[in-house]
Amino acid sequence: MGFLSQIYDFRHRILQVGLPALVSRGTMVVWGLVTIFIIRVLPEEAYAIYAVAKSLEMFGILLGGGFIQQAIMKLVAEGDTEREKQLANAGMVMALCFAVLSAVFLMAGGGLIQSFYGSLDMSGIPLLLAGVVVTGTLSGLPRCLLLSRHRTKDVMLSDILQFLVKSCIIGTLLIMGTLRTPHQIFFAVILANIAAFILSSLLARDLFFPGAGMKWSGVSLVMKFAFITLGTSLASFIYSRTDILMLGKIAPGDVAAYGAARSLSGMILVVVAAANMVLLPLISRMWKQGQRGSIMSRVWSTVLLAEVLMAPVILLYVLFPRWLMDFIYSGKYNDGWQIMLVLGALSLVRPLGSFFSTASAAVGKPQYSLYSVIISSIFNIGLNIILIPRLGGFGAALATAAAVIFGTLWVVWATVRYMNANSRTP
Repeated sequence: MGFLSQIYDFRHRILQVGLPALVSRGTMVVWGLVTIFIIRVLPEEAYAIYAVAKSLEMFGILLGGGFIQQAIMKLVAEGDTEREKQLANAGMVMALCFAVLSAVFLMAGGGLIQSFYGSLDMSGIPLLLAGVVVTGTLSGLPRCLLLSRHRTKDVMLSDILQFLVKSCIIGTLLIMGTLRTPHQIFFAVILANIAAFILSSLLARDLFFPGAGMKWSGVSLVMKFAFITLGTSLASFIYSRTDILMLGKIAPGDVAAYGAARSLSGMILVVVAAANMVLLPLISRMWKQGQRGSIMSRVWSTVLLAEVLMAPVILLYVLFPRWLMDFIYSGKYNDGWQIMLVLGALSLVRPLGSFFSTASAAVGKPQYSLYSVIISSIFNIGLNIILIPRLGGFGAALATAAAVIFGTLWVVWATVRYMNANSRTP
């Protein structure tokens, strides 16, 4: 009852801060629906180019400063002193340096990319991806500053504008019947990033302190945290694709159904992403400013709230998986209903692992999240080798579920132990 009473006591704050964060993450879900129409309209070769370019884009943004943004959010949220201002400057400078470096590599490697994907015409794509990386990093920096101060309404406005710009451009092209190449999509993303950067910079203008300068010790602190985050992101990327890769080799007939079920079960995790937007800066500040005794109850309350919000959809996943797959995919992947059942039920566990990973990063132990992903990866690969030959996609789903549960138990145990051992402010 203590967790429920805490949720009730903070209900106004939850609505004030949490609801805009949920709307922000919701724009990504709606954009995902827009991409369904893109898939239907683009010629087959053009969509193949788009799919490859999206993977390159993800790596480009991550390596081009994206991995530094969590460090900025966490460290800047710790206080309002000159130290935090200098850390913000150090993080933004380093993020921009990596963004430019990533963009240069993409443009310089255009010939190599084309030779590797010889059957696809990748001309013009590296230049556009470089633009996406730089503008994406630019738009993300003021967003981090706003989130560090829990100004989620401002972030929501920026995210909505970003969504509207690219959706209106793509929607117009779809209606006119002139959407033919992935180049048009990436150009729309660049324009949307620029619009979001302008708006979020105006909204965060009181959070920029160029006069505070920066120190090399601050650069070192930011990068130390950021490189652990980078390792976690890369390990998570590899881990999340192991099952698909192994299915493609061992049971290729189940790849499509597994991918469809995983995409559907993942849509609900927008709640988890929204909560993490609020949780990271909140716990960082509480840990640094002597409120350590209240952190554990705040994390558990967040877990409970997320479970309550997700419960209706999870019940739908578990009780009606066959109907859901039939309704969403028009009977195309009905054989994957068992996969949907397992991955849908697994959504119940994901807030626990995600929030405690966020909490570990907020209290200065981002490596716990990395260790959790590595442990889960090893566990997942081993089970995939055993289960996929026997059960196909259903076996891959069981392996994923077992690995996620195991990794979750480890990160919860490690984080709780560390918090209990350091519950007093030094």
